[in-house]
Formats: sequence, structure tokens, C-alpha cells
Amino acid sequence: MESIFTRLPQAFFIPLASPNRRHYAALLLLYYRLFMDYRSGVERELVVARFAEYFAGLDAADEVEKEEDPEAEAAGPEPRILATLFLRKLVSYGWVSEEEQLDFTRVVNLCAHARPFLEALDAIERGASVEYESHIVAVYSSLCGDAARDNGEHTVLNAHWHTRLLVESLKVLEQNIKSHVQEMFRLDAPIPEILRVHYDVYMHEVVDRAYTRLKTSDNLSRYRPRIARAIGGFLKNEAWLARTAEKLATIQRTTVASSRERVREMLVEIRDELKGIDPILESIDDKNRRYSRISTERIRTQLHADSSLQGKIARIVRALSREELEGGAELAHGVFRLRHLARESLYTRRLREVAEPGLVLPAPEDAEAEVAAAELRLRIAHQLTPGKIAEFLSRFCAAPGSSCDARAMVDDVDSYVRLIYAADYAEARDGPFPYAVEWEDGQVTVGRFRFRSHRFTRRRAVV
Repeated sequence: MESIFTRLPQAFFIPLASPNRRHYAALLLLYYRLFMDYRSGVERELVVARFAEYFAGLDAADEVEKEEDPEAEAAGPEPRILATLFLRKLVSYGWVSEEEQLDFTRVVNLCAHARPFLEALDAIERGASVEYESHIVAVYSSLCGDAARDNGEHTVLNAHWHTRLLVESLKVLEQNIKSHVQEMFRLDAPIPEILRVHYDVYMHEVVDRAYTRLKTSDNLSRYRPRIARAIGGFLKNEAWLARTAEKLATIQRTTVASSRERVREMLVEIRDELKGIDPILESIDDKNRRYSRISTERIRTQLHADSSLQGKIARIVRALSREELEGGAELAHGVFRLRHLARESLYTRRLREVAEPGLVLPAPEDAEAEVAAAELRLRIAHQLTPGKIAEFLSRFCAAPGSSCDARAMVDDVDSYVRLIYAADYAEARDGPFPYAVEWEDGQVTVGRFRFRSHRFTRRRAVV
């Protein structure tokens, strides 16, 4: 089999693999659309002017990178110099060619081998909108019209080609939805970003351009039975088969017998392909439902996550409504439920004279009082800020990536208070605190302090 590289220039793909591939692609699309607007080649001055406009409109972040080429190194930043340089390089790479007319006008023409690649670039940049209706209508018009009886050698080829395009476009749509489903699985973003991806990206690229057109069109159900009947009639019509095979053999320079078999194979393939579309459509519907379900679940998970404020409120509401919590956990408080109304149920104003014993607070335990006093003392000294707590942890794990067990940090009540604040700052998701906390199973006892086992790790700096 002949390789594609025997027909393409050796340096053909260099522009799309160079550091300036984004600029090369943009310039190729500019020229391709100019070429489509002119019946013949485009004058070189017009191409250079459009290329210069492109380079003049670039921002500082889109500067052209230097390539390993003496000619590119010598080029200045002026837009017209860059435009001329890039045009010469596209000519040398084999994408376009220059010709000189009789009036000495230089014209830039498109190389034949580059046109399929430019069409693909244009389709990707524009976002190809699949025309399902046009394919199925083309198959119906080719096989069910009067032209099929007289020129079957052309109509069967055309119908077979459009059938292939229809099935191919449906498979591409299925894979496109599948890729979006996988991206939604991997997406770790807040709720606004999930909504943007769903309604701005997915709806625009998949639903509006392809899925809605496919589901709102009745061409498949309307035309498929008629196409099947027409194919069945052609397969039974020996005179039509013989006449069509003879004309097709002349066009393709083959024998009549092989052309007859080819016509029969194409008709059967068209009929079978149209029958086999239903599983693809069901798979497309299933993947679209899966995408919607996944995005909804991601939003619901964030709304009801126990780590968020909304999740904590939802958890309290479930507990107060006497629903079972995860792991059988319960809250230490409840809501008093009235069985009946009595005089004591009504609100009564407090008396001005309050009994002295009612104002006396219960004496706190010694350990709690000592911890509260230490916390107040440290707060007054301004030592419970994130920066001060980070300095405290740096005594035990200063190097990035190092870690230390919490039990090694407690030796008195002041260090115990600092440990409590360190765990609180380290649990925060957003913030510059340089340490992370990792909770472990079990309780530990250090002196007279008892707490859950955990350790702190210094975060690595993000470059």
C-alpha cells in the first residue's frame, strides 16, 4: 500500500508541530477562506496584507516565538515582515504555491494535497454542524426519484456515500457525548463552573448543534420505510440490475459481473445500515441522559456535602426531622414537641426580681477553665493568627513535605490550644495556610489531654 508520505512534502507537517503552530493554523485558515472567495488564486499582496493585520492584532501574550531558523531569528517584530516570512515558510513547507501571471502579478494558489487538511482545520475551527437531514434526504432522493430508474449507476453510488456519512456522523456524535461524560467525571470545580460547562459548553457543542436536530427531525422514521421498499424493488428487477451494472462497469473500468455484484452489495449495505441506526440512536440517548444525571449529581453532592455550610444545615434538618444519619450518628439536641396546650404553654413575662440562685453559673471543671484561660491569654498576646500558628508548627516540620505527629507537639495547656487552632486552620480548603492535617483512627492521651490522633504535613510550594 502506498504511504501518504510519498505524496506529501517532507516538511509538510512542520508548521502544525512548531512552537508557532497556533499562528500557522490561523494564517492557513485566513488564506483558505480568501481562496474560497476567489475563483482563481489570491494575489500575494492581499495575502500579505491579511497576514499583517493578523500579527498587528496580537496581544503581548500571543507573541510569535523564535524558531530554530536563521531567517526567523533575523525577522523583526513588524507585522508586515512577519507576514512575509510566514508566507514564504508556508510555500517552502508545501501548503501553498506562488505563481507569476503574464502581467507580472504574483498569485498564491492552494496546493492540491493540502486542501483536505485545510477543510479539516476549517471544520474544527468553525465547529462542524452535522446535517443529518441532508444525508437521509439525499439517500431518499437518489433511490426513490425518477433518476434512479434511468441513471442507477450514479444514484446508487451517491446514496451509498450519504449513508456512510450519516452513520459516521452518528458515531462521531456518540463519541463526542462520551468524551463530555468523561470530562464531567473528572471535573473538580464549584457549582458555577459545572453549570457553565453544562449549559454553555455541552449545550452549545452537542445539544444545539447536533442532538436537538437529530431528535426533532422525523426524516429517519418518514423516509426509511420508503427507501427499504425502493431497494427491495431494485434487487428484484433483473433488467435494472443488468443495465446499471453495464453502465457502472464502463465508469469504473471493471467487468459487468463484478459491477453487478457491487451494485447489489451497495443496495444491501444501504438497507442494513439504515436498519442498524436504532442501536446507535439508543446509545446516544443513553449517554445524553447519563451526562445530565452526572452533572446533576455533582451539583447535588456539593450542595449536600457535610463539609460545606449547606451540607451541615441539611444534616441538622434531617436529624431534627428524625431521619437516620450516616453511620447511625445522632445530634445531641432535638426539638420539643407539644402534645397538648395548657396554661404553662403560653408565654409569660419574666419578673423583675429574679432569685439570686438563678443567676449563679455552675462552676466549670478545672481543665476547661484552664484551657479557656490559656486561650484568652494567647488571644490577648496576638499569637493565634494563622501566621503565628504556622510558626508554631514550623518547629516540628519545617521542610516542605515533612510531617509530624500531633502528640509530639503537646507539653502544656498553651501548646494544646495552639494545636486546636492549627487543626482548624489546616482543615480550611481555601487559604494560604502552609500545613495540612491528616486525621487518624483512635484517641491518644498526652498527659492530662485527650484528643483524636492526627498529624500535620507541610505543603509543598506550588510553582
